[in-house]
Amino acid sequence: MSAKLVRETSFDVSLITKLLIISSAILIFFALGASAQEMGAKAFESKCFSCHNIGGGDKQGPDLKGLTDRRTLPWIEEFTKAPLAMSKKDPIAAELFTKYAPTIMPDQPLAPDEFEAIIELIKNLSSKNEMFTPAGAKLYRAIQPGDIDGGWRYFTGQTKFENGGVACNSCHTVNNVGRLGGGTLGPDLTAANIKYRDPELILILQNPNFPTMTEMFRDHKLNDEEIVQLFAYLQNSKAENPHAPIVATAASGATDPKFLAVGFAITILSLFGLNFIWRKRHKGVRADIVRRSKI
Repeated sequence: MSAKLVRETSFDVSLITKLLIISSAILIFFALGASAQEMGAKAFESKCFSCHNIGGGDKQGPDLKGLTDRRTLPWIEEFTKAPLAMSKKDPIAAELFTKYAPTIMPDQPLAPDEFEAIIELIKNLSSKNEMFTPAGAKLYRAIQPGDIDGGWRYFTGQTKFENGGVACNSCHTVNNVGRLGGGTLGPDLTAANIKYRDPELILILQNPNFPTMTEMFRDHKLNDEEIVQLFAYLQNSKAENPHAPIVATAASGATDPKFLAVGFAITILSLFGLNFIWRKRHKGVRADIVRRSKI
C-alpha cells in the first residue's frame, strides 16, 4: 500500500471517529435534556400542580408561567423552601399571601436536582408558550354507576382502604355525608370538584401534597380503584351541589359547635343513666347502718 493511500485511509478513519464522537455528544445532550424535562414534569405534577399551573391560569396559587422572568432564582428558592417565613419579611411574598388567602403554601423541601428540574420545566414551557399537561392525571378506568356509593363508603370509613389509610371523614365533610357530618381539620369537600379541575383532583387523590395528608398517606397511598370511586363520589357531590361555596380550610383548633352540643348531651345522658343503674348500690350498706343506729 502506498504512503499516499495510507494517509488518505488514516484521514478517513480520523474523520469518521470525530463525527461519531460529535454525534454521540449531541445524542447525550438531548438525552440529558429529555431526562431533566421528564424529572421536572414528574416533580411538578406530584408536588406543585395541585395548586399551580404553568400557562393554564391561576389556581389556589399563581400561574408560574414566566416566573423566572419576574423573580430571581435565589428569591424563588427561598420562597419555595419557607414561604410563610418569607412572607413576614418580604413585601412581594406578603402580597402573594394576601392575594391568595386563605390558602397558605406549605414549605416544599425539594432536593436541589428537583428544584433545578422544575425551574427548567417552567423556563422551557414559558419560552414555547405551552401549558403544562400532567401525564398521570387520569383514572385507570371509566366511572360506573356503583362507584358513587362505593366512594361514599370509602369516604365515611364503612369500607376500609386497602393500604390502611384513614377514612376521609376523619378530617373532611361533604353535604349529606351523614347525620353528624365529618371532620373539620380539613376543608369541606362538597365543592372540591368545583374548586379543582378533574386532572387536579385526580392528582390530589394520587399524591396529596398538603402537609397533613402527605404525612397521613405517605405509606398508605390510595390504589387505582379507590381513587376512581372517591372521584366519582366527589364528582356526584358537584352535580348535587352545583353552587356550593368553596370553603376555606378551618384553623386546626376550630371545633364544630354541633360536636360540642352532641358531646354535652351524651355526657348528661350518661350521668343520668349511670345514676339510675347504680341507684341501689349502697342499699345494703345503708340498711345495716340504720339497723345498728337503733340498737
